[in-house]
Amino acid sequence: MTNFLMKSAILFMCALLSVSFVPEQASVGKISFPLGNVLVLNKGETRFLKATFNMPVQNGDKIETKKESRCEITYEDGSIVRIDEQSIYTVEKAIITTDQKEVESKLSIGKLWANLKKLVRGKDSWRLKSPAAVVAVRGTIYRMNAGADSSSQVLVYDGQVDVRPASAAGVQQGMGMAPGPPRQVQGPRQVAGPKQVSMDKWFEIIKAQQQIVVRPDGSYAKSDFNMEADGKLDWVRWNKERDAQIQR
Repeated sequence: MTNFLMKSAILFMCALLSVSFVPEQASVGKISFPLGNVLVLNKGETRFLKATFNMPVQNGDKIETKKESRCEITYEDGSIVRIDEQSIYTVEKAIITTDQKEVESKLSIGKLWANLKKLVRGKDSWRLKSPAAVVAVRGTIYRMNAGADSSSQVLVYDGQVDVRPASAAGVQQGMGMAPGPPRQVQGPRQVAGPKQVSMDKWFEIIKAQQQIVVRPDGSYAKSDFNMEADGKLDWVRWNKERDAQIQR
């Protein structure tokens, strides 16, 4: 009996030591403003957790907003991502250090607003995927709508983004584009219908006051948009108000 108890105690201590040496996953950001019913599914888990203020965000986390809910995520470098109601956003990979910045995330459905810090090194990258498109940036303000039909719309407010079809070959390489100053345009103009091109060859640089709609088959339409009219939308107005509060 004594030997049995000693062996049991040794096994118990080994179990405790193995658990204590499992490295804790570092957070890459936090839930800085959950509004309404916001849920978080940690990587490898099956049960959603209720999001709370300053809740850590880690690689692999899936964030879902229910009806009449919104969520703001602040990354370690101060970049902001917000998702509107009935949206699903996943942090697929984020490495943010003094020497490296590499972020990949996905908007499966819904609406997203991004106010991202500028990248300062050529090797750094920040990519957002949707069912139809991949957006690469080097510091900008833009928003994306991912529709239930798997189409995607990207509108740029400052800087520029590089947009490619999500299923194009090689979308993980060569995505970074140098930032440029906002460009003044003459307001909305009519554009031709969707362009159908080889999905492994096209990409578009979208600058301030421009938008692009990408469909699942790789066709797309690019145009200017009226920022004054756009600014009256509740989602846009709320984000601009939040951005102004953060900058003060």
